[in-house]
Amino acid sequence: MNPFEQRATEYLRDDEAFLAIVTPEPLNTHFRKPAEDDRLYKNLAIMFGTPGSGKTTLARLFQFSTLTTLLGNGDAPSGRPLLDAMIGCQATDGIDPLVLGARIPLESEYREIWEFPYEDDLKSGLMRSLLQARTVLIWLRSLENAGYDLDQITVQSQPSAAAALEAIGGAGGQGLMARARAVEAAIYLISAALIPPTIEQMQEAALLPYHPFDVIETIEVAGTRRKLSLKPLAIFDDAHSLHRNQFAAMRDWLAQREIRVARWILTRLDSLVPSDLIQLAREHSGESPAREILSIPMQGVLKRGDERKRFAKIANDMTSRYLAQMNVFSTRQIRSLKDMVTTEPPTLSEAKTNELEHAVQVAQDQSQVTQQRRSMLESQVDDYLDRRPGPHIPAQDLRLAMTKILIHRYAKRTPQMGLFGENDIDPEPARPMVVDSGLVDAARVFLMRKYDRPYYYGMRTLSEAASENAELLLQFSAELVERLETLCIRRKPPSLTPATQHKLIMDRAQKIIAEWNFPTCIEVRRLCSNIAEQCAEKTDEANASLNGGATGIGIPMSSFDTISNAYPALAQTLKFGIAYNAFSILPNRSVKGKNWLILDLSGPYRVASKFTLRHGNFLERTLDELVTMYEGRH
Repeated sequence: MNPFEQRATEYLRDDEAFLAIVTPEPLNTHFRKPAEDDRLYKNLAIMFGTPGSGKTTLARLFQFSTLTTLLGNGDAPSGRPLLDAMIGCQATDGIDPLVLGARIPLESEYREIWEFPYEDDLKSGLMRSLLQARTVLIWLRSLENAGYDLDQITVQSQPSAAAALEAIGGAGGQGLMARARAVEAAIYLISAALIPPTIEQMQEAALLPYHPFDVIETIEVAGTRRKLSLKPLAIFDDAHSLHRNQFAAMRDWLAQREIRVARWILTRLDSLVPSDLIQLAREHSGESPAREILSIPMQGVLKRGDERKRFAKIANDMTSRYLAQMNVFSTRQIRSLKDMVTTEPPTLSEAKTNELEHAVQVAQDQSQVTQQRRSMLESQVDDYLDRRPGPHIPAQDLRLAMTKILIHRYAKRTPQMGLFGENDIDPEPARPMVVDSGLVDAARVFLMRKYDRPYYYGMRTLSEAASENAELLLQFSAELVERLETLCIRRKPPSLTPATQHKLIMDRAQKIIAEWNFPTCIEVRRLCSNIAEQCAEKTDEANASLNGGATGIGIPMSSFDTISNAYPALAQTLKFGIAYNAFSILPNRSVKGKNWLILDLSGPYRVASKFTLRHGNFLERTLDELVTMYEGRH
């Protein structure tokens, strides 16, 4: 089985097998700084992300069994980086666990509680009691499974909380377990009933005050070596399964400062209303965050250069860990996907190169560019390419494509020749002709779109195409790994040419888009298609005015803030498009003295459309034009 084709962490029940494929970099990126600032376990932390961004994987690391397994294997070379990351997150001191994590998935009957024919306050109270009871049970059972007896377990609380401590079963493990079981059983009878009981018919345990989160500060365990003092952590996963009002009620409850335990909410972005998405993105663009809530975007909210560099490191580590699970590679001591995807620049065939040379000559003739000027432009291209680091000599087709673009740019920046030659026959351009990496990318995109020269190859392409999403990375890598596995089985060198990589990556991108099956996916496809159509027109300009081309649109920030009220259907489409990796948003981008919100097509859609993987260029549009694209009008 190809592990790249599976969401492996969802199926691995053994903690050691799970830890073998987990990369530590997301911990350092998302959790270390909040832990150092004393916010990770003090504030309510809400972790947002698209499907496959790694929320559940990271949550599992903080479960007690996983943490103790990691401590047992921390001296192994493969386990040390992960252990160091967990130490940095203050989950362990390297010897003993410091947190006691309980993950509660919210995909089961919790949504049904909100459908009960009761007042909202009662429904919220029942859900809070059930969540707290199950959290306490998981904490205690985790310690029991680790070999501790309930009599060894005590909870610490403030002296003023004596009455509340008694209401949750007392300070000892036995009493805590008995009270939590009673509360869970009483509320379960309500949710499992064919006809919801009246309040009078409910068991007393379901209605009595039960607030362990307000009482418990630490859980102490008397061990054989030394006493453990653990910070209790409640992790509520898949919160997007809840009703929107139910989610808001749970968030407001857990944000209260009186709660002593650490608490996290893990949810997809589609649990939010559009205004919440904008607020989240603004916080991570430098605006002041909320004091009570720590927002941690796992991926899919905004694009940043440091985010892409971080994910490139994750991509290398993750693919190496997954390769190690496949015998066909491990027996050959093949440890890195990067070593098997060649990055030597491809070249056009002789026939296509001749066709390109003719196209350059036609551009020169039509633009009335002198041979002397063309030679100057070619010299600029040669000087830049020859100075670039790397062992490869740039191919002639790349030089020709860059020269062609420069000729068109020169023609745009100089006055037209008069009929009788009264103008300068070789005028200087209005702006200097610059040769840089943007021009190189423009030439590569042109060669891909016009002559099918491979563009998508190498590990950097994989991480960029994945839009900083771990699951998308695995899906793109799966195509390459399957082909490499076949080569190994046939005893051929495990290496893929740029042309093979390009085709496999494009095939997977088209498959990913075809398999979109989420709310408003039809509208999202239509909007993406119309955005891509306009971006393609700009990308194919002869002078490549946006270098590699546009990959999205921007609308005035002030206009975007009105969408929720003025165009609720469009707001829903944008929310689900962002939540499921169709596009991403970047707010407050200052260009030409205006603030824009950028709606950027995702990596899979850019690959399927043959667009550049570089970010930053967009088409300036109005809100009315965005509405037109959404509605499919021309």
